[in-house]
Amino acid sequence: MVNSKKNVLLIFGGTWSERDVSIKSAQQVQQWISDAGFIVRPVRWDHDGWVKCESQDLEEVSEAQHPAELLQEFVNEGVEVAFNCLHGGAGEDGTVAALFQMFRIAHTGAGVSGSAISACKVTFRQRLKGLGINVPKAAVVHREVWRLKSTEVIRGIVEEIGLPCIVKDPFGGSSDGVSVVSGDSEIVDTIGGLLETCPMVLVEQFLYGKELSIPCLGSRQGALPQTLQSVEICLPEGVPFDRKVKDSGKYVDPESRQLCDLQINCPSSVDAEVSVDLSRAVRQIHLELDLGTLSRTDLIICGEEYFFLETNTCPGMTHRSLVPLSAEESGFEGPELIRRMLDAAISQHLGRATGGSFA
Repeated sequence: MVNSKKNVLLIFGGTWSERDVSIKSAQQVQQWISDAGFIVRPVRWDHDGWVKCESQDLEEVSEAQHPAELLQEFVNEGVEVAFNCLHGGAGEDGTVAALFQMFRIAHTGAGVSGSAISACKVTFRQRLKGLGINVPKAAVVHREVWRLKSTEVIRGIVEEIGLPCIVKDPFGGSSDGVSVVSGDSEIVDTIGGLLETCPMVLVEQFLYGKELSIPCLGSRQGALPQTLQSVEICLPEGVPFDRKVKDSGKYVDPESRQLCDLQINCPSSVDAEVSVDLSRAVRQIHLELDLGTLSRTDLIICGEEYFFLETNTCPGMTHRSLVPLSAEESGFEGPELIRRMLDAAISQHLGRATGGSFA
């Protein structure tokens, strides 16, 4: 295992939409790192640079530094491992992974290629199709095509995918930029709005069934990753598991219009045979895409078919997040989860440096 005296750089914040979730996750992870016997070195990503937090207050105001300058400072002090608590954006698309690898700092999360593939929902589903893994029927709408042929695009979506459908920002996280649309005018407004800031939009068929999320914990070299207990999100048809539901733990029932408590089952209600099949597929995704220390794959079961939706390589760690719940049901709590992730991070870092494999 990792030396219990080792310093751990905790990177969090960011300048994109998931900053608030990242800070909440970091507040929990900070405690777990300390409880696991490590020395926490918190660093917050702000608009004007990276801020070294000298106190326990992760939102303290302090002078920002250039990332490269600060990383070199940590390297000079002997810091060798970082816990990536950035959700989405440059924290999860390979940018931060590349920075850490340049400075030879082991880090949680995936490597550069695994991060880049999974951070884009379009690239991710293309890779899964190549592996023979089921994904929802979908279309990709590019900004220039939409500008020239929006009427034809809408007609094709209605004919090939049907209504209602799901419109997604391919680079969004925490359900940001995800909408359920049911009419032509609504599709036009939703796609057009997203394309003002996104170069392309993903439109997927609407599926209703059992929504599951399955974490997969990376390992040291020479060992297979471990799938944890599956988590089932129980919502009525037509109610998306969006940011508001995730943050509040409540939703508005579409029939009664009453505010209801979100029900989450862990382990899920799927039978043992299905659970084995899903675990095998999630482990294959984790290995094939090189997803590093921890991934969380979301999917939906419709009848006897499984459709895989997306994978997160830096999933949330707040008190409402799914991974800590799954880890606890799998037999270990937050500090042990941190220890295992840091141990895998160092082993995988050495493997990348020497050109070795991770399993």
